[in-house]
Amino acid sequence: MPVREDLEENLRAAWLQAAQAPHLHLLWRRQGHEGEPLQLSPLVQQWLLANGRTPADWAGADARVVRDIQPDPVGRPQPKGASLPVTRLSASAYADLRQCPYKFFALRQLRLQAPPELDVETEKRDFGDWLHEVLKTFHEEHRVHAWTEPEWPGQLDRIADACSAQRKLGAAEFLPFSAAWPKLRDGYLRWWSEYQRQEGLMFDSAETAYEMGLGKLKLHGRIDRIDRVGGAQNGAGQAMLIDYKTESLARSKERIKSPLEDTQIAFYAALLPDDSLRAGYVNVGESNGTELVEQLDVVQARDALLQGILDDMQAIRDGAVLAALGEGDGCDYCAARGLCRKDHWEHV
Repeated sequence: MPVREDLEENLRAAWLQAAQAPHLHLLWRRQGHEGEPLQLSPLVQQWLLANGRTPADWAGADARVVRDIQPDPVGRPQPKGASLPVTRLSASAYADLRQCPYKFFALRQLRLQAPPELDVETEKRDFGDWLHEVLKTFHEEHRVHAWTEPEWPGQLDRIADACSAQRKLGAAEFLPFSAAWPKLRDGYLRWWSEYQRQEGLMFDSAETAYEMGLGKLKLHGRIDRIDRVGGAQNGAGQAMLIDYKTESLARSKERIKSPLEDTQIAFYAALLPDDSLRAGYVNVGESNGTELVEQLDVVQARDALLQGILDDMQAIRDGAVLAALGEGDGCDYCAARGLCRKDHWEHV
């Protein structure tokens, strides 16, 4: 990296080269964005002093004309999506609609998506996908081989290494996650051992795609994991629907505080034909271990969600306005923010 002195020397050399041009226009700002006065660049001041000039000697007539501009605020977009029928709906799509109708219109109905970027760095999302695959493979193989509890850590490590190699995750890029793996692995296995003894639930399936018809709609999604009493398959035994989370435990607990606002777990519950079931988030963490955060009112939330979907989709077909709300944390990272132009109408 160049040192500060070298950068300054290069800048001065570039300025002196420009100052030798036969015709030279110097422009400078007298005020900053907040109205604060601005001084000339030290390079310009030094150059004027060396040539026996002052800024006033260079002040020509100001050709600018002062104009009064009346504010023309940008209104919130209020499109209608009746001409763009929705035939398939996922949990994330419906969450967009509940978060901001305009976001649903832009990203789901118009299907506007930013082009994917080439990114070689391993991110938290990559770790989450990797962890899902590791746990899926571990539980599927354990159901076949019935490993003893002392064998679990070694088998889980073997599967983790195989998944890393298959996904071509470089050791250097994956180092922050691999360093946390032993503690995360042990915490998960402790939870799973206790979970089986206390709940009587065992692994049934993982990463399974489901679809369900609802009026003119087809709901679809991929459920992280389903456990059942005694590990019974083919729909026998009460189901426990599980969604893995690698977020903070506080965030997972926040999700279940208001059952009617917990879109994700209720939507997945709606994909199953079971009249009675349990559901929750398994928070797989490094510092706090693994913990099940159960949504105790999932059946009530599921029924309310299905009615809400029917009402919302009918409203869209009837020409309801899909207005931009411009509120909540979702705006901070919304992919449609540039389309709704919130930054232009928020401060008017």
